[in-house]
Amino acid sequence: MYPKEVEEVSEIIFECYEEDLLSDFKNRTKDWIKPIAISVINEYMLPKFLGGEDLVLTVKDALQLIVDLKVKVSIASLKERGLVDTIEDEKGETVIFLTKEGKDISKHLKKDKHF
Repeated sequence: MYPKEVEEVSEIIFECYEEDLLSDFKNRTKDWIKPIAISVINEYMLPKFLGGEDLVLTVKDALQLIVDLKVKVSIASLKERGLVDTIEDEKGETVIFLTKEGKDISKHLKKDKHF
C-alpha cells in the first residue's frame, strides 16, 4: 500500500502513458498492463513523496519513467510466456535470466539468423 497521494498521482501518470503502452504492447490489454505500470510509477514517485518533493515529473523523469515502464512490461510479458525468469542476488538486486525454453528459442533464432 502506498500513500494516497502517491496512488492518486500514479493513476494520473498512467493515463498519460496508457495509449503509448497499449500501442507498443498490442497483444496485451489495459487490465494486464495497468497493475505493472502502476507498481513502477508508485515506486518511482514514493521517494519524491518521502523527500517532501512535489509529485510532478520533469522531462528527464518522464523520459526515464517511460523507459522503465516499457522494460518492466516487456520483462513481465517474457516471464509470463516462460522465456525468462528472475531471482534476487546476494545484494538483493533482481537478476533476469533465460529459461530453458528461452535459450532454445534464442538458439533457434540465431541459427535462422533472425537474431
